[in-house]
Amino acid sequence: MSDATPELALPPETLAALKKKHVEFLEARLTGEAARDDWTRSFRAGYAWALGLELKKVVDPEALTDGIVKALTENSVKRVFAPVMRDLNRRVLRSLRKDDAKLGDYVPKDARVEIDGLLERPDLVPARIVRRVFEQEAIEDAIRDMLYDGLKEFNETVNPFFADWGLPALLKRMPIGGGAVMKSLGAMRGEFDKRLDPEIKKFLLAFSRKAKEKLAETFVTKQDDPKVITLRKNVVAALYEESLAELLAGIDDAAAAKTEIATEHVVLATLRSQRPKERLRQGIAALLEEHGDGTVGDWLRGAGVTEEPDLDAWAALLWPHVERALASPVSRAFFEKITSEFYDGLGG
Repeated sequence: MSDATPELALPPETLAALKKKHVEFLEARLTGEAARDDWTRSFRAGYAWALGLELKKVVDPEALTDGIVKALTENSVKRVFAPVMRDLNRRVLRSLRKDDAKLGDYVPKDARVEIDGLLERPDLVPARIVRRVFEQEAIEDAIRDMLYDGLKEFNETVNPFFADWGLPALLKRMPIGGGAVMKSLGAMRGEFDKRLDPEIKKFLLAFSRKAKEKLAETFVTKQDDPKVITLRKNVVAALYEESLAELLAGIDDAAAAKTEIATEHVVLATLRSQRPKERLRQGIAALLEEHGDGTVGDWLRGAGVTEEPDLDAWAALLWPHVERALASPVSRAFFEKITSEFYDGLGG
């Protein structure tokens, strides 16, 4: 007795009717309440199945890096992702610029404790970066201007020859000749100031440079000084008290546009370089070298994952989009194609 499945030969009219009913069945069965329940159960089962896979069979360093490079082409960044991100960025910024909540409202106590611990580290900012900042000409100009104003004010208020408490006060007490001497002193003061001003500027040319270097060295060598640590903490604490609207007030649409353009250029330059691709490949290869023989679940537990996500919640979040995709004309065309392929094989 033969176990072979008998060949079916159906007339074209029957095949056409079966195709139509089959496609209608698929459309109805893959959407609606029953399909949603099936999706949720499958989502849970799929997660459990994935946890048992060997990591090296899930992740391929070469395929992953090559796939990312092929998907993130220069044209896709310029003409797809960049426009979408620009639109989203501008909408988010417009919303945040109206937010009167303080930045600190989004930074809870536990987070502040950790941030304070970070700010206490003396190696938080590399010394070479601090020195490079203080090398800038603008810093030297600021120090020179500040010292110049200080020396001028000192000369006005402390110089015993011209200050109100010094020689002028004594001359005012002289019964005879004081007025003439005061007049002469006034003329001498004008000449003195005229000669003093260029000397102050000449002195400050060299001194401000030394002061700048000394200031930089002070910041470098006293990073662990309690007062410097308090300074860093106070700066961050002051930011906590500012509202998002105030912090973002200077970022108007023009400023946001420049940021977006700069970001796009950085992304494009990164895509053109082979170094990021190679670093990604090496990083994935190192992961597989260490965990590749274990399962995905083993890796997650080793990374500190102690419980599974709320799979029902994730399934519920994704289902409306999955259902919409299954009910689309594209899905119907796909159902018709595979259904036709099956039934066409039954023709006589």
